[in-house]
Amino acid sequence: MICNFCGTREDAAQSLVAGALGASICDRCIEIASGMVKERLTPVGDMVLTNIGQLATNDPRFPGILGLVTNAVVAIRKGRVLWAGPAERMPQGLGALPKLDCGGRSVIPGMIDAHTHLLFVGDRSKEFALRAAGVPEAEAISRGGGPAGTARANRMTAPEDLADAIGARLTRMLESGTTVAEAAAGYSINHRDELDLLRVAEDVNGNHVVDLVATFDVSKLPVIPPDRNDHLQTLVHDILPEVCGLGYTVRVTHGRRSLESKETRLLLTSASSLGARIRLHSEDTSSGEAYQMALEAKAAVIDHYGNVDRRKARQMGEMGMSVVLTPLTHLAGRSYLPGLRDLIRAGVTVALGTDCQPYPVLVESMPLAVAIAVLEMGLTPDQAVWSATRGGAIALGLYGRGYVAHGAPADLVILDAPSPNYLSYRPGANLIWKVLKNGAVVVSG
Repeated sequence: MICNFCGTREDAAQSLVAGALGASICDRCIEIASGMVKERLTPVGDMVLTNIGQLATNDPRFPGILGLVTNAVVAIRKGRVLWAGPAERMPQGLGALPKLDCGGRSVIPGMIDAHTHLLFVGDRSKEFALRAAGVPEAEAISRGGGPAGTARANRMTAPEDLADAIGARLTRMLESGTTVAEAAAGYSINHRDELDLLRVAEDVNGNHVVDLVATFDVSKLPVIPPDRNDHLQTLVHDILPEVCGLGYTVRVTHGRRSLESKETRLLLTSASSLGARIRLHSEDTSSGEAYQMALEAKAAVIDHYGNVDRRKARQMGEMGMSVVLTPLTHLAGRSYLPGLRDLIRAGVTVALGTDCQPYPVLVESMPLAVAIAVLEMGLTPDQAVWSATRGGAIALGLYGRGYVAHGAPADLVILDAPSPNYLSYRPGANLIWKVLKNGAVVVSG
């Protein structure tokens, strides 16, 4: 049997109900019809995207990792996807909706930037230029101001001015196809200032179309041992409970320039016991210690990736861990660019982020991150697009996002290209034709 409304075969539908005279209807069409009756509206929907060359659904019902559909349509109602699939299967009654003709262009889910430090003002371009000219990093930081200079600038900036700077940055990200971004700071004098920056992010989130997912970043402690231990205890007993009570994700940075192993384990354990979603940011990717700590703490995410043996990769996959890559940071830092095939084969979710921050490079473009992931890190074009959309959603715990199917938010990017592969095939080109956020066109090229 097949659904007489959309043409779905019995083996491809969750259920198929037979009616009189041999007519049948699938579960999805029943849900659509039920919604139409409840609202007493025929037809329903805000818009139908028609004449889509290739639609990347990330829906496993369709072929390949991207769930590609050719000659596709997407129907939208009240900011959510009502139906997505081949044009010839579109349910009856949707054809009279207002149409947006995509002209054979490709459509992907809105991109999700899974790792940023975008809560800052100013830049560190002087350090960038000095380092590019061969000046040693320590000297470049001393002459340019370094992270401490950014932290001082943040503290001296009024919250409303900081919000304006963040909002302008988000607008540029939106124009390159980002509809959701993780937002951490990491540039603060102390952890109280870090919390204040996240409160500014909440205000921005309420006034900008890009959705922000806030992360509390623990990357450093005072150098002097007595002060260091006192601050660590304050973090564990006072600040982390407040952070977790506000629902923020907690990211802990482990490495020679940040936290020692004992400190990292204590913070991860404390945040986990408070019910927080935790991430481990590893500066030391040459050994397996960071991955072992992440497995022990059941971290949701490891930020950055280096050498991990296949046994640990399998364990990470079994535990549902995600790895978030920031290709431009690796490239700008002239550091080792890891291959990822073993990690993907082990079932680990790979997500992409820009690592948007003032140093080593200030990147706001997810398409550029996609291109570098393919050209320098060994991902296929399909894997990179999936990682920039569905992979990012999973890494941020947003399981209802990053795909195009019934019920998903209508966050969509229409590319001025016939295929999603063009994001890596034409690096640096502006391929964003339109961006839709909750079904509304917010960027129009």
